[in-house]
Amino acid sequence: MKNIFSDTIEVDNLEMAEKVIQGNLESFLMMFDSSPACMSITTEDRIYVKINKRFLEIYGFDESEIIGRNAREVGILEQAEHERVSTIIREKGRIKNEIIKCKSKDRRDIYAISCIEQMELNGKNYLVSSFLDITPLKEQQHIIEQQHREILESIRYAQLIQKAIFPSKEQLDAILPESFVLLKPKHIVSGDFYWIEKHEDKIFIAACDCTGHGVPGAFISIIGYKLLSKCVTDYEHTNPAEILNQLNNEFQHANEKMNHKDCEIKDGMDIALCVIDTSKMIMEYAGAYNPIYQVKNGTLTKLATDKIPIHLFSNNTDQKFTNYQINIESGDCYYLFSDGYADQFGGENGKKFTYKNFQDLILSIQNLSMPNQREVFDQTIEEWKVTAGEEEQTDDILILGFKVP
Repeated sequence: MKNIFSDTIEVDNLEMAEKVIQGNLESFLMMFDSSPACMSITTEDRIYVKINKRFLEIYGFDESEIIGRNAREVGILEQAEHERVSTIIREKGRIKNEIIKCKSKDRRDIYAISCIEQMELNGKNYLVSSFLDITPLKEQQHIIEQQHREILESIRYAQLIQKAIFPSKEQLDAILPESFVLLKPKHIVSGDFYWIEKHEDKIFIAACDCTGHGVPGAFISIIGYKLLSKCVTDYEHTNPAEILNQLNNEFQHANEKMNHKDCEIKDGMDIALCVIDTSKMIMEYAGAYNPIYQVKNGTLTKLATDKIPIHLFSNNTDQKFTNYQINIESGDCYYLFSDGYADQFGGENGKKFTYKNFQDLILSIQNLSMPNQREVFDQTIEEWKVTAGEEEQTDDILILGFKVP
């Protein structure tokens, strides 16, 4: 083999090559040999002509097994990876911070973050490569990714449980044919949920926003859903304020069971609840922070509710919710919702959507059917996020709309 630094001297091994190196190459070779990174010099055909000590330590080969051969022949790169690296070098002329999967002599996987540059030495072109062994990091990454997959699988299974507990769209349609639900969890499972039941001539509807989102919010949502049903089925409450008063008491009783001196639970939910008497065409409603929007004859009215929380940690059982009653007519539209839609960041300035824009949007789509309204709500908020490059959802989103039959 020819010496990589001379056209006239034949050399058979690395030691002989180093003896003929002179002048400005000496400092380069000193750095090359002492580098903590694996380093190699190859011909343009990627035949090894020089390697450093760290290279031998990491890959476990003897120098004689490497010089004069390429990575594929030595077994450092498998065929597919060898071709991939060759393609990058051929197309870009270099490699910069590319993770390359290698093999040691004992066939262990070695992941190396690699840089390969072309360099002219004594009038000839060579490829100078440096590799940092990041195998421990990749192994940790693999563990983290595996844990992440397992967590996601668990959350997706929790999503199935949540869907099985909560009412389906078919159940909603059976009770309120002209209606829609837009439910967009921030993290697979949702802290927002809707609840609907029918008992004789009365329809019970609620939109609830539990503390947080994701798994913690989802757990509270299941508690809230079950307690709402209990208030109506077991306690036989039909008055919305009475239902919320009982719900608050039930939450606090649940808190007494869950709380521990070292783990204080401070959760709860905001809610808008209405009860429609279809025989009398009357709607009663009550709420904890969340209002209801009414659209009647083209006018939007905000039906305000109490600024009283439903909290697991509240010890104030004396607070009472207010019951409101209004007459309703066929064709009136009502919207129950969480704060997620109005609070979503986006738009050209990356600001919140706001309740004003939410109200304007509701009025602008009153000529559409309920299912089509849902599509407009969904498309609008997605476009709002994308406009600002803000693809992350701020919070769980829930809108339940219905038209009085």
